[in-house]
Amino acid sequence: MTIRFNLDDVAAMLKIPVERVRLALEELDRQGNLTAETFPFAERAWRIAPIDIKRIQSLLLEKGMISEQADAAAAKPPRRIVRVVKKPAPSND
Repeated sequence: MTIRFNLDDVAAMLKIPVERVRLALEELDRQGNLTAETFPFAERAWRIAPIDIKRIQSLLLEKGMISEQADAAAAKPPRRIVRVVKKPAPSND
C-alpha cells in the first residue's frame, strides 16, 4: 500500500501555504506530470504520492513561489549515528 499525503502534510513539509501547493498540483495535473498515484479527492482535496512531492517542489522553485531554504528544509536530515559504549560491570572480589 502506497503512503499518500494530503495538502496540509505537503504544505507543512515544504513550509509554504496550502494554496501554493494546490496551485502547483493543478498545474502539474494540467501538464500531465503527476503519477497515477496522485489524484484529486472530494472537491478540493488531493491525495499526493511521495514521488510527486519533488515535482511540486521543483515547479514551485521554478516559479519562485518557494525559497531555496524551504528546499533544504524539505530534504531528509542527515542520519545521526550514535555509538554505544558499554563498560564491564564491576566484579565483586
